[in-house]
Amino acid sequence: MKLDPIFEVKNNSLFLIADGSSVDPSSFSFVEFKQSDIEFDEEVYNEETLAAWREDFLAKDEKGEFVVLAPHASMDLSNALNFERFCNTCNHTARRVKDCKSVAGFLFDETFLSENAESRIAEFVELLAKKHAQYVYFVQKSVAEKLNIGDLLQKSAIVIY
Repeated sequence: MKLDPIFEVKNNSLFLIADGSSVDPSSFSFVEFKQSDIEFDEEVYNEETLAAWREDFLAKDEKGEFVVLAPHASMDLSNALNFERFCNTCNHTARRVKDCKSVAGFLFDETFLSENAESRIAEFVELLAKKHAQYVYFVQKSVAEKLNIGDLLQKSAIVIY
C-alpha cells in the first residue's frame, strides 16, 4: 500500500501539498527509539511494540496529528554491516506502520550524520523510498550547524527545524 505524500520540502522547510501552507515540525510528535528496542537480533524485530505503535498512529490519523520516527543506532554505524542493519530496522518499522498517514517521516540524528552523511542519507532514503516515497526527513538545526552540513541538507531536501 503506497500512500500519497502530504508534505513537500522547499528550502529545508516543510509545506502541505494540499494548500502550500507552511508547517512547523515542532508541532509533530517525535517518537524516539533505540534500534535495540525494535531489533532484538538480526532480522528479529519487536513486533509487539510495532503493532502498538501502528494502533497509536492510526488513532493520530483520525485526529490529523503527525509523528516523526526518531531512531538512534545501537551499534557503531561506521561498520557497513551495522549501518545496513540500522537501515533494515528502520525499513521494517516503516513496513509495520505503512498504512498510517500520521507518519511524516524520519529524523536523522547526530550519530547518523556524523560520518559519510551524504552517502548515508542517500542510501537510507533510497531504501525507504521503494515503498514509502511519501516520507520526508528531518534534522535538528543544532545538529546541522554543529556538523556544518547545511549545504548537503539543502541539496538533499531535508527539513531543518
